[in-house]
Amino acid sequence: MHTAHRLTAALVLAGAAALGLTGCLDKPSRSFPGASAPKMLSESVTALRSASSFTVSGKTVTKGVPTQVDLSISKTGECTGTMSFESGVLKVVRTHDHVFLQGNEAFARAQTQDLPADEAEQAFKDTTTLWMRKKASDPALKALAALCDRDGMLKAFYSFSGDAVESGQADAGGQKAVSIVAAKHVFLVAAEGEPYLLKVTKAGPGGIDLAYTGINRPVQVDVPAEKDVYEAG
Repeated sequence: MHTAHRLTAALVLAGAAALGLTGCLDKPSRSFPGASAPKMLSESVTALRSASSFTVSGKTVTKGVPTQVDLSISKTGECTGTMSFESGVLKVVRTHDHVFLQGNEAFARAQTQDLPADEAEQAFKDTTTLWMRKKASDPALKALAALCDRDGMLKAFYSFSGDAVESGQADAGGQKAVSIVAAKHVFLVAAEGEPYLLKVTKAGPGGIDLAYTGINRPVQVDVPAEKDVYEAG
């Protein structure tokens, strides 16, 4: 396996790990008469998991290192988008069977700067002009596979609902929302229509600021052409 392959896979693991979402009295909800804050939070997670698709975008911080994400995810686990690191941007395409990865020039330069010149040149070319392909079932990409799986991304929020407390009204990208505080996270839940989870934030170390948009909008997954792909061993 080329050096570029190993470096790309390693960085994907770090970036996917940065999206780990595992981490007060209850009172009646004013926006949903008869519904408690714990019930509202739980139902918002269930509603989002049941949607045919959504886009998750925003920032996470792990051990002081920020990661910016913009990923559209289908109910069947397909996803497409980008992960941005301090060193550059990694494009991601996941189908049922494979994961495809491609870095931009900044990403490739950062990962090849300490290699011998001839090896660095080939690694840079591979990383920026081709897509690395690995099987979606590859254990090395387990974290990334979970990132494209709504269960892996959202199920941890259920454990927060027991301590949930409503904290008033809010706006989530122009949508009316109810603000719920639980386990040092702030959740914004749609106040009209289906009670989808729209946003989650957490301040401080290990902070996150993620918005869920494009709910039920079809996900267009463009699989790279075979001539633009190399296999990662």
